[in-house]
Amino acid sequence: MPKLRRRRETARQDTWRKTLLFNGLLFLFAFLGARLIIDAHTPVSFDGDPDFHARAETRRAMDEAFRTIMPEDEKPRAFWARQISTQLAARDFSAARGYLLAAPVMLERDDTRAIMAAAQAEETGTDDERLVRAALLFLPNETRAEYQRAVEPKRLDLDYLKPSPAEESASQAAPTAMDRESSGANRDGMERTVTTGSAIDDYSMPRDPAFSMTGDRTDLVRRAQRWVNGDAVDSMQIRLSAISLMAIRNGQVTNSEHAQAVSVLKAAGRAGRLTPEYRDYISSRIDLAIPPQPAMEAVRSALAQVAPLAQLEEQVLDAFEAVLRPQGLVQLETDLDAIGSIAELTSAPGAITLLESASSPEDVRKLRLISEAGGDRAVALSKQIGPRILRLAKTGVKWSVGLIVRALLLAAILLGLFWAVFAAIKHAGAVRH
Repeated sequence: MPKLRRRRETARQDTWRKTLLFNGLLFLFAFLGARLIIDAHTPVSFDGDPDFHARAETRRAMDEAFRTIMPEDEKPRAFWARQISTQLAARDFSAARGYLLAAPVMLERDDTRAIMAAAQAEETGTDDERLVRAALLFLPNETRAEYQRAVEPKRLDLDYLKPSPAEESASQAAPTAMDRESSGANRDGMERTVTTGSAIDDYSMPRDPAFSMTGDRTDLVRRAQRWVNGDAVDSMQIRLSAISLMAIRNGQVTNSEHAQAVSVLKAAGRAGRLTPEYRDYISSRIDLAIPPQPAMEAVRSALAQVAPLAQLEEQVLDAFEAVLRPQGLVQLETDLDAIGSIAELTSAPGAITLLESASSPEDVRKLRLISEAGGDRAVALSKQIGPRILRLAKTGVKWSVGLIVRALLLAAILLGLFWAVFAAIKHAGAVRH
């Protein structure tokens, strides 16, 4: 009898220990699991290039945001068409195209099925171009015609301007004055392109490659003169133009994104569409690249000399280049690359609209991710929800060493729970026998 009592006492103590272990492991599993999920889906920063999963998650968040802006007291199709008409009246073609691209998530189910079927029936163009052409069919006739007139390229009959074979051979042998003039057009940092209508899709976004607010060297000299004279001018704008013109002169501009980013910043700054926080940030970046006080003194010395205008232009650029700090320029180019990517993915006016929501470089990286995920949809959505669009940027799950260690620890705890349950079942069977 005492032996049986001792066995029961030992079994009771063993059960108590196993119960405590099981509850402790269960609590620890729940706590670490919650922390793992939060840390995996809460980005610390938006450094680096987003992967496919980040773009897919961001796109899903954007689609859900489009659904939430639909009013309950108005038919979806009427609201959608009215938004496009409003943007066309405001000459914001990027936002108008964004609404067209968002048609499958904004309209009713039957309209969505019809649009997707019409898009699949299209044989040419990218997925977005086919979707735009299909969505146009569901607009009122007047709105559809207005959009087509806005984006359709001007078609000119230039056959009568073509030279004869004899004139062609003569022009190849001896360049004309016009050829010499056009060959030096890049001196002012301006591009002149002739685009025929056949090279542009009729219903794609009209993106003007000549959008530029950089200005030429003459404009830089004029503004620099006002700057050193103490007039009320924005030195940030002057130094941005100088950076772009120096890059063009030195042959360092290999694509249009860099120059377009400068133009977007200048346009947004002049229109007062930059937040005070981001303007202060980008101004500090420009100060690191070209310090204002040394630059003013160098430019004043360059303009103090009496010389022809062409020589003054070179002297002013040389003055800016003399105070240029390469390390600061590299840091500034990181921001210009992000802004240029947004403009390339949407449009220059669309990039200005999106920059209104940015207060930091991380916000700009979020906007670039949103633009990569949705293109012009980002511009349309920004018109509706403003800075809240930044919340839609999702980085996906980035498996760091810390996350992997915690995941392995969770797996070990889960095995411990299984062992505790198995031991309890086995012990219960032994007691029953």
